[in-house]
Amino acid sequence: MKRDIDMPSTRSRAVHHRHRLTHQQPPRRWQDGFPLGNGRLGVMVWGDGAPLSFTLDHANLWDLRHDPAALADPGHTYAALRELIAAGHFDAARERFEERFLRDNPVTPTKLYAGRAELDLGSAQGYRGHLDLRRAVVEGRLRTAGGTCGIRAFVHHDLSVFCLRLTGTLPDPGLRLVPLAATGPELAKLGLPEPIRRVEDGLCVLGQEVPGSACYALVWNLQGPEYIVAIETAATLAAAEALARQTWRQAQARGFACLLREHTAAWRRFWSGAAVFLPEADLEFLWHYGIYLLAASARPGARPPGLQGVWAMDGILPPWRGDYHSDMNVQETFWPAAPTGHLELLDCWCDEMQAAAERATACTQRFFGTEGTFWPCSWLPEFTPVPCWYTVQYAWSHSGWLGWLVWLRWRYSLDAAWLRRTGYPLLAGIFRFYRANLEVGEDGRLHVPLSTSPEYHENNPDAWARDPNIDIALIRRVCDWLVEMESALGVAELSAAARTVHEQLPPYALSAAGALSLWPGKPLDESHRHPSHLMAIHPAMDLTIEGSAAEQGVVAASVAQFLDLGQYRWAGHTYGQWTSLAAVLGRGGLAYDSARQFADHWVTPNGLHCNRELRQAGRSCYTYSPAALAPFTLEASCGLTAGLCDMLVQGWGDVVRVFPAVPTHWRDVACRDLLAEGAFRVSALRLDGETQWVRVRAGVARQLRLRDPFAGAEFEVDGPAVRRAGQDLLAELRQGQTVTLRRQGSRVTLAQAVARIGQGERSWLGLR
Repeated sequence: MKRDIDMPSTRSRAVHHRHRLTHQQPPRRWQDGFPLGNGRLGVMVWGDGAPLSFTLDHANLWDLRHDPAALADPGHTYAALRELIAAGHFDAARERFEERFLRDNPVTPTKLYAGRAELDLGSAQGYRGHLDLRRAVVEGRLRTAGGTCGIRAFVHHDLSVFCLRLTGTLPDPGLRLVPLAATGPELAKLGLPEPIRRVEDGLCVLGQEVPGSACYALVWNLQGPEYIVAIETAATLAAAEALARQTWRQAQARGFACLLREHTAAWRRFWSGAAVFLPEADLEFLWHYGIYLLAASARPGARPPGLQGVWAMDGILPPWRGDYHSDMNVQETFWPAAPTGHLELLDCWCDEMQAAAERATACTQRFFGTEGTFWPCSWLPEFTPVPCWYTVQYAWSHSGWLGWLVWLRWRYSLDAAWLRRTGYPLLAGIFRFYRANLEVGEDGRLHVPLSTSPEYHENNPDAWARDPNIDIALIRRVCDWLVEMESALGVAELSAAARTVHEQLPPYALSAAGALSLWPGKPLDESHRHPSHLMAIHPAMDLTIEGSAAEQGVVAASVAQFLDLGQYRWAGHTYGQWTSLAAVLGRGGLAYDSARQFADHWVTPNGLHCNRELRQAGRSCYTYSPAALAPFTLEASCGLTAGLCDMLVQGWGDVVRVFPAVPTHWRDVACRDLLAEGAFRVSALRLDGETQWVRVRAGVARQLRLRDPFAGAEFEVDGPAVRRAGQDLLAELRQGQTVTLRRQGSRVTLAQAVARIGQGERSWLGLR
C-alpha cells in the first residue's frame, strides 16, 4: 500500500481527539456510559465512583423459555388470519394472533445480561474520562475526598475477558458483582434459580443457570489493582464455569500489559481499512462510532446483536425483549458492514439466518401450508418466537428485506463460494415462499393477499392491506437477485420462475399525483417514521434517478410527497435511512441535513441512539421526559455510518460514483478504502470542491465502470488503461489490481489532504 493513502503521523493527536468520546463529569446513568465490546462480551462503564459500575453482557445470553401453545393451535394459520380480517373480526384476530401468546409469555423469552460489577471508590469530586474508539479503551481519572484513582478498562478483542487497572492513591476496595436478578426489581420476574457464588484460591466465581438456555459463569480475581473478569457461556453451569476458569487463567498468564498490547493491535488492524475524513468532527466521529458499535457487538461465531447489541440496559428488562426486529432494525444495524468492507460482521447475521432456516421453513409450512421460508418481524436465537404487534409480525416485507442483506453480502464481495454455501440457499427459500403464496387475481397478475406496510397506523385494523408497495418492490428485487445469483453459479433452477413472477406482479400503486402509495388506493396521508412505501427507491433501488423519464417522475413525486408531510412523526432511524436515501438521489444537502438532524437531536451525550427526540425541540412527537431512561436501540447509529458512506461512494447499477452526494460546503473531504458494490475498494480526495484523485482496487477480476469524477477535466492514470464511454471511465482490472486516476497537475496526497481537512476553516458563513 502506498504511503499517500496512509494516515499522516502529523495528525495523529488530532485524530485521537476526533475519535474520542470525552466526559468531563461522571456518567451517573447507564445510558451515558462508555460502551466496550468484542462481539461476544459487552461492558458499559458508568457511575460516579459511589459506585463505579460495569454492566456486563454477553452475546449468547438469552432466556429462550416460552410457551408455544398459542402458535401450535390449529387455528393459528395465515388462512385463518385472512378469514378473520376479511370478516372484520379484528378483536378476534388480535386475540388469536397476538394477545394470547403475549399472555402466555409475559416476561420471557428475552435478552439477558450477566449483572453488574462495582467498585466503591467514593463520590467523585472531579472526573474526566474518555473512550478512545481507535483502541477501544476507556481511560479516566476520578478524584474523591480520599484521593485520586486512574482507570483503564477494555474488553479484550479476542478473549472473553474484561480488563481493568486502577492506579493512584485510593485504597483498592475489591471488585464485587451484583447478580442479574438483584440489579433491578424487574429482573426478579425472570424467576431464575439462585446464582452460585463462592471464593476459591483468591478467585471469585458466580454461576447462573438459565433453564433451557445457555448458562453463564464469571470468574475474577478478588484483589486488584489489576482485575480480569472472564465470562463464558455453555449448555451447563459446570461447563460454563470450566470455560471461564480456563479463560481467566489464559488471560492472567499473559498479564494486563500484554493483553492491552494484543487488544490495541487488533483494533489498529480493524481501523487500518476503511476510513472517512470529514470537515465536521462530530459527523466524522459518528461515522466511526456506528461501525465501532457494530464491531463491538457482532462477530462470526457469536449470536448477532439484537436491538441493544451487547449492552442490555441495566436494571430493567430489555426494551422489546432485545429481539431481532426485522422491519428495519436488523437491516439498519448491519447496513454499514458492506460499505466499510467489514463483511465478516454481516456474516454474523447471515450465519444466524442459515442456522435458523430449517426452523423458519418448518414454521412456514405450519402457518402458510406452503414451501419456502417466511421470516417474521420479531424472533430470538434458535428462531424463538417473541410477542409482537400482529399487524407487523406477519407482514411479508421482512422476508425480502432480510434477503436484501444476503444480497448485499454477495454483491459487495462477489464471493461465489459464500454464495453457493450460504447466500443462494437463503434467498432461494425466500423466493419459494413468495412464489407459493402469491395469488392470481382476475387481472391475471400475482397479488399479495394480506400484508401491511410496516407500522403505518401501528397495530390498528386499517393497517391490513393487499399489495403493499414495499412487498411488491422486494418481491421484484428478490426475483432479480435470484436470477443474478443463479447466473453467477451457473445454474438455472429457479431463474425462469423468478422471471415469470417478476413479470406477473402488479405495477406499483401510485397516487393521483404520481407518487408511490402505501398500497392501491391508499396514499401516505401523515408524517410517518417508516418510509417503507418508498422501498422501490431505496434501498431496493428498483426505481432510480437514472431510470426512464417515467421512473424519474415517480421518484421525484414520491420523495416530494413524503417530505411535504413533515418530520413530526419521524424517529432517529428515519434520519439514518434518509441520509442514504437522499444520497442515492444525489441530493447532498438533504443527505447532510438528515445526518445533521440525527447528530443534533437523537443521541445522548455518549452518542447512543435512544429512539426519541432528546432535545425536546418540537421536531418530533416521539419524546421522553429528561429524567426518563429512554430505551436505547443500536440501528440508527449504524444506519448513519452507512448513510455517510453513501454520500462519499456508491456502486449501484454497476457504476462506481465518487462523492455523489456531498453538500456544497464540504469543500475538502476524503475517504479511504470504502467498499462499493462489485467488490471495489475506493479511496478518493476532494479539495476546493474538486475531486483530486481516485484509487480503485478490484476484489475480483472484472470491469470497472467509474462515473467520471473529474467532470470532463483532463486526468492522469497510474495502472491499467482507462477508456472513456460517455460519462463513464472503463478499465479492465485483475483481482487485486489497482488503478489510480489523478486530476492533471494535481500532486496532493491523501495524507496531506487529511491533515488539511482536520485543520481547516470551520466557518459556516461566507462564499466558498
